Amino acid sequence: MTRFLLLGLTLHITDYRSPTIDYVMPPSPYFRLLFYGMLGFTYEVLFTSASDFITRRLADYQFRGYSSLWSFFIYGTCSFCGEQVYVITKDRLSLWLRGILYLIMAYSWEFLAGLVLRQFNACSWDYTHFSFDLMGLIALEYAPFWFLAGLFQESIYDYLLLELRCVSETDGNGNEIKID
Repeated sequence: MTRFLLLGLTLHITDYRSPTIDYVMPPSPYFRLLFYGMLGFTYEVLFTSASDFITRRLADYQFRGYSSLWSFFIYGTCSFCGEQVYVITKDRLSLWLRGILYLIMAYSWEFLAGLVLRQFNACSWDYTHFSFDLMGLIALEYAPFWFLAGLFQESIYDYLLLELRCVSETDGNGNEIKID
């Protein structure tokens, strides 16, 4: 029996040569791209509502977050590429070097996306009021945030790519045995 679950989250296949073995594959690339976009969009809304609350001296209790629909695509594609970088570098680079790599990726992605969006008057951010901005498209003041966000994202990558991928087998009594 083959079952496809919502949005390609998992593909469940029973092997008829040995009917007690099940293979569960990780979520499809399309699902992960969509998930990363929604996650990044949510992060941005939460971040902007918290930062506005703090900058307004804890006086605005409406917690209005905001973003742009373009952020969905920017975060989705950047995180998907970050996932590929993580898979390649997780056993080759230290945690600190990977964090720096994610920081560089985030700034590069934000800068290039901002340059393109500015051509169509669609760039929703402007960092010119920061002391260390580059063309108003990136602000070096956010470096610690991007460094930590990239490392946090690794736990998401691990969950989506490793935790959801499992092979299980049942013994003669119907008890499940996990196999990696």
